[in-house]
Amino acid sequence: MSLLEVSVQAGDLGPVIVLAGDADGSPAMELDEALTAQVSPRATHLTIDVTNLRSLDPATAQILMMAALIVMVQGGSTVLVNPQEPVLKMLSHTRTAEMFTIQARTPAGTAPAASAASGREETPCQ
Repeated sequence: MSLLEVSVQAGDLGPVIVLAGDADGSPAMELDEALTAQVSPRATHLTIDVTNLRSLDPATAQILMMAALIVMVQGGSTVLVNPQEPVLKMLSHTRTAEMFTIQARTPAGTAPAASAASGREETPCQ
């Protein structure tokens, strides 16, 4: 089993949390700490790139949802980039999918393929 890898990058609109590996029974402390550090009292945009996240457990989904809720309460939004089918299924199962705008990353030079759990289109995150 591959563990959850968490990194933080600067994005055009705010921080980008990059998740890779498996969040399936992995200790989520590193993710919780990274999200807590990035969701400041003024954060209005958070991007979570889950392109290389292969699995998601309910506890990790809850952590992601709490960060999205904090950003939402502050008048912002949280974008999930490229969630794979197992991740989408868990978000649906835990009823947290509506907390995020789901975005498919597009190749350079094409229009974004944003699907919106929230009904809003987003620009591609780099």
